[in-house]
Amino acid sequence: MAIDNQTKQEIIGKHIRTAAGRQRLAASMIQPLRRRRDYTSVGRKAFYVEGLPDGALPIYDKDPNITAYVVGEEGENIVAVAKPKRVLFPLFEIASNPEIQLTEIKQRRFDLIERSVDLAKSEIQAEEDRKVFAVMDALAADPTNPNPAIPVTGNLTANALADAFANIERTDIRVAIVFLNAKDYADLRKWDRDTLDIETQAILLKTGLMATLWGAKLMVSRIVPEGTVYCCGEAEFFGRIPVRTELTVLSADDPKNRLIGFSIFEQLGIGAYNPFALQVLEITRV
Repeated sequence: MAIDNQTKQEIIGKHIRTAAGRQRLAASMIQPLRRRRDYTSVGRKAFYVEGLPDGALPIYDKDPNITAYVVGEEGENIVAVAKPKRVLFPLFEIASNPEIQLTEIKQRRFDLIERSVDLAKSEIQAEEDRKVFAVMDALAADPTNPNPAIPVTGNLTANALADAFANIERTDIRVAIVFLNAKDYADLRKWDRDTLDIETQAILLKTGLMATLWGAKLMVSRIVPEGTVYCCGEAEFFGRIPVRTELTVLSADDPKNRLIGFSIFEQLGIGAYNPFALQVLEITRV
């Protein structure tokens, strides 16, 4: 049965006031055209993640000979901490504040509210990973680093990765995870299936896990620069991510301007302290 536009707007207005109503509307709406899958964080998989109890400070004892690299105050730069016997991992926020015009919600054929929240979460996770790999870059660039970057000319080879694994494993640390760009992972796809154990479960592929190699997980992310490969040791020997507030969504509506808004944020610290647990490969393609 056809209904006029006024009746349609009344039905939408009635359901949009409650979460249950918005879910019902979403079920009947057509999904928007999208160019790619929303970003999913992968960087945390290389770090020891721990929730901070209320009032607890992210302070860790360290060997005086170790230089730790942490994301500084406000999350703006990477700071090297060398001399103190204790190191403080500064906490910072990553936030997004999507706002949606009420009139826009009624014009779209998909759940604009849910889509805006999903995009904001994806943006926060991508920014978190940018900081994670910035910390790895700082650790790898340490002038006292015992594992300087391995240069690779042409395609990424099994021999180059084997050398990278050996540089970490010689200190009795197992390689747990390898981060690559999709372009560099394409080289590995051409290897023998007896060497590379390719993942086939769709639910795992969506998390960035593509395969396992000699017991290490291969993670592909578009945040990883093309031509750079990060081999990381076991999380407890590599770095920490203390988390004060996990990803949280708060309502931040502005009725005066007819805006439905959200405050989406997380508060955490990021730091790596063991150059023996990191090996970077730099690929130059000819």
